[in-house]
Amino acid sequence: MTQIETPKSAWAPFPIELLWQRRWPPAAMLFWSRIGEIKGLSRDPVAADFWSGNKDRSKPACQALADLLFAAGRGEEAIAALMLAADPGQPHTFEIMLPPLDFMIEQLWDGPTASVSRPQARQRIDLWWRAAQGDFKNDQRSIFFITYLTMPDQETGSHELPTRRALGKDRQQDETDQPGLIVIPKRNGIALSRAPGFNDLVDLKVPLVVARDLDVARATLLTEYPHATTAIDLVLRSLRDGQPVRLKPLLLIGPAGVGKSRLVRRIGDLLGIGVYRYDAASASDNMFGGSPKAWGNTTPSAPARAIQQFRIANPILMVDEIEKTGTSSHNGRLWDALLPFLERETAARYRDVSLDTELDLSFISYIATANSIDALPAPLKDRFRIIKIPAPRLADLPPLAANVLKEFATDNGDQAFIWPLARDELEVVAQIWEKSGFSIRKLQKIVAATVDARNATAARH
Repeated sequence: MTQIETPKSAWAPFPIELLWQRRWPPAAMLFWSRIGEIKGLSRDPVAADFWSGNKDRSKPACQALADLLFAAGRGEEAIAALMLAADPGQPHTFEIMLPPLDFMIEQLWDGPTASVSRPQARQRIDLWWRAAQGDFKNDQRSIFFITYLTMPDQETGSHELPTRRALGKDRQQDETDQPGLIVIPKRNGIALSRAPGFNDLVDLKVPLVVARDLDVARATLLTEYPHATTAIDLVLRSLRDGQPVRLKPLLLIGPAGVGKSRLVRRIGDLLGIGVYRYDAASASDNMFGGSPKAWGNTTPSAPARAIQQFRIANPILMVDEIEKTGTSSHNGRLWDALLPFLERETAARYRDVSLDTELDLSFISYIATANSIDALPAPLKDRFRIIKIPAPRLADLPPLAANVLKEFATDNGDQAFIWPLARDELEVVAQIWEKSGFSIRKLQKIVAATVDARNATAARH
């Protein structure tokens, strides 16, 4: 059997990843997407305040989320919420989260394949400590933007904050001037009393998330998905740094359990963009496009709900297991309802039957997943770019096992990490995984059982 190298941890805790966000909006988007996957956690009561753009409303919303997350045992996400609540104008808001952040940095493995090195993280957190000491008390900008401006430039090596005069010529790069799109024009003259959460979007310039550090995102994905290098390059090839994220419709196909859905969510995390999941397997009608306004329980289209939930104009909408949707045309089919959204010209003037108004949905990215495309109708396949996700190989086990351990630590709310698998543990995992057909889903169960066995043995001693 192939010898397996014992993996080191090549990942960083979520709050450490947040340190690399250049502005508050993308940091908030990354956080919002992350907590959206936590079962039983309701974000609705604070959503309006969180995304209000007003510090007096947003900061308390972040604090409220932190309290909920701590109560749910989600320590990393709670610390991230406190990071978003930090205000350079109020130095005391940094005090609670900085000690745990220091602890997380000390736990980082500083090896050649680490996604974040300890010195890099230390350099950034030192700026946050300066903020806690009041060094930026008169600065109205977010700590994320201050950190971005203060970090050494690769060419000049300067550590100094740019002067306000120097910033003047690049003011368009400030976090208050990000690109946006009016999704619901006011000229349509609508009253959305029966659609909570949509009234405040009327004639509002909804932010467009801009692609940043694509080389870092690509390197991270290649580390986490070593079996899908070609697919990752095909997915990212249309994106450009500094331009709004917008992907052509993509259809990821591959055997069950190879990580297609998680890959989509991870792409969203690294791009700082929300991923709205639509479960095709449970759909047996055309409700994807919304239900008529006259219905008592009328529901806007899935793309409209994605924008309303994430408060950005270009979320990723993932249609999961698209081949498993209902095929009867009695109540309409998902496949037919999806077609208009995949054409940008049509999506830019889509009339939502529930909101009874025209929406600009042209910047939404659609990614579908499937085990097979044999049953899909030709018009649908013609509109998607089909990308194959191969099954992993035995040689891919070390980084994949490390990723599984990272997920366990995150799910448990741990602020440190679960120790990497020992060589003998990894060899046993390899034998079982090879017999199971190299499914990542099954690998998660195998690694979980291995960790449980390790903990049981440790408890007896």
